[in-house]
Amino acid sequence: MQRKYLPISLDITNQKILIIGAGKSAFSKGTILKRFDAEIEFVALEICDEIKNSGWPYKQKAYEPSDLEGYIMVYSCSNNQKLDCQIRRDAKQKGVLCNIHDKPKMCQYVSPAVYQYKNMTVAVASSGRDVFKSIKLRNHLRDYLDQHIEEILDFSQYGEEGI
Repeated sequence: MQRKYLPISLDITNQKILIIGAGKSAFSKGTILKRFDAEIEFVALEICDEIKNSGWPYKQKAYEPSDLEGYIMVYSCSNNQKLDCQIRRDAKQKGVLCNIHDKPKMCQYVSPAVYQYKNMTVAVASSGRDVFKSIKLRNHLRDYLDQHIEEILDFSQYGEEGI
């Protein structure tokens, strides 16, 4: 049976989110999460230079189940299937939402491709099945909205009756 994901907006402001792995994918995920003011931390044996130079906290060590304590969600960007399975099991036991990078069948949640303008957010998701198409559609929407958003959001054209 195909998984169905509820598109929700989750307030992650000042929420602790753990990223297992510290390569390019983990850095990219961290960059996105920081746009939403999340408190992120990385755990990995090897840390890429981008993360080392970011000022973001990291622990250069092997993952342990106790690393999940105090976090509301975890992203695994480990590229290690055995480790991903362990993280998924541990997260489920501890009630921590879990996302395994590029493995939607192992995820409790998926992250959409996002466009933000002031307090407006447009999210495009494919239930994790075709991330690149989601990104492509988001980019087309972004290009259009960047040119027309003020006009679209100008509700004065609708008069007193509203929309």
